[in-house]
Amino acid sequence: MTYFIAGNTAVENALSLAQSALPNAPQQPYDEPAPRRTFAVRTRISAVLRAAAEREVRLANRIDPTCSVS
Repeated sequence: MTYFIAGNTAVENALSLAQSALPNAPQQPYDEPAPRRTFAVRTRISAVLRAAAEREVRLANRIDPTCSVS
């Protein structure tokens, strides 16, 4: 239960309540999550797809060089 004390702001009141709630509680270590590598993976996948598309266009041009799609 939070008591209003004249002169304290709500933040100070909540902070003192949070600190007094469990003063002897063990602290759990916080490990930062590993950085995401989605950007690098997307870059590699798009490069592979572009290379495959260029190869297919080259093969299609070898089969039928008259058909030119731009």
